[in-house]
Amino acid sequence: MKFISRIKARAYYREVDLRYRVSAENRRLFIRIAIICLFIVVLLVLSSYLVWIIERNGNHDNSIRTFEDSIWWAIVTIATVGYGDKVPGTHTGRLVGMVLIIFGFVLLSVFTGLIASIFVEDKIKGAKGLKQIRSNHHIIICGWNNTAESMLKALVEKNSQSIEICLVNNQSPEHFESVETRFCNLQLKFVRGEPTQEAILRRASINTSDQVIILADHSLSSQSADDRSVIIANAVHYNAPKAKITVQLINSENKNLLQRIGVSNLIVYDDIGGYILANNVLEQNSLNLFSSLAKSRESSIITCEISEDFIGKSYSELFEHIHKEQNCLVLGLISKETVLDIETIFSDNTSAIDQFIKQNLNMSGSGPQEEKNNIRWNPEPDTMIQDNDFAILLSSRVQS
Repeated sequence: MKFISRIKARAYYREVDLRYRVSAENRRLFIRIAIICLFIVVLLVLSSYLVWIIERNGNHDNSIRTFEDSIWWAIVTIATVGYGDKVPGTHTGRLVGMVLIIFGFVLLSVFTGLIASIFVEDKIKGAKGLKQIRSNHHIIICGWNNTAESMLKALVEKNSQSIEICLVNNQSPEHFESVETRFCNLQLKFVRGEPTQEAILRRASINTSDQVIILADHSLSSQSADDRSVIIANAVHYNAPKAKITVQLINSENKNLLQRIGVSNLIVYDDIGGYILANNVLEQNSLNLFSSLAKSRESSIITCEISEDFIGKSYSELFEHIHKEQNCLVLGLISKETVLDIETIFSDNTSAIDQFIKQNLNMSGSGPQEEKNNIRWNPEPDTMIQDNDFAILLSSRVQS
């Protein structure tokens, strides 16, 4: 029977660890606190009962005549408040009171010390990047390079203080303190470790994040850096399939490795820089225009849903309405074609062969992919608005 009880206890602790991510060290600490609380309760009840038995026949005004009085006296005594409204009058009762004061003071001191150690340990772990992050709808930045520095600076300039950002990298705690000092207006959190490890990503609450940005490691060779980014992207895609993933690559040849799992937000400096320079050859002001738009605090390019009232109407009508009502310029249309999800194709009530196909598709990574976007800049005025069209706007202010 004892063996079975131990198995059940271990199974319970394992379930708690998985559900609440409680480490073995914290679990031991909580058990100690529970034991001390139990001792305090037992000490209070026992001393209250003894004093009540001894003092219930007292004659003076401050006598302890009821068990309720004895409970009140014990709590006041162990808390070292000492109101003096209820006190023991006999030598035996006072002896019980002295024992209660001594043991109660020791137990409360230990209890206070354990509680303080929890907060101190939590603070130290947070500073070292070892703390479990519990956030929702946050942004995770995996890795660190000059791009991360520029991105945080841009977020500060664009007044994006409401965005919660978690940095996941292998930098020292001193580096994070420096970053936190320079960008004190942002809500920054830090998880120290290699983002290629799923345990590190789970510590950053990867499953509840909205966006994950994977930066190239410039300390590695170009191919090794891209391989690392691909590994992280696969780990993120497995643990957070609904999160928007953006990957910074060095070689454009590695795009197909990420497109296979549905990652379409890819940044390759050579490609983007080459097109910007080519446009600057054809139009000398294009570089200044791109730079000004990217750094502008007042204007930004955004996409927004089109009202159902404009479905089937022309692009020119949409252009005039949005310009008049929202004071924004419509630059074009973007059609989002959603790829069918496996869950929508195969329901739980399908046959065994369908379930087998569904399981193999999930294991092979051929699951749901990101939306395919078809962008049309400045279409013809008579272009008809479709159900899956979104408007591309040049907004006069940054909108969330």
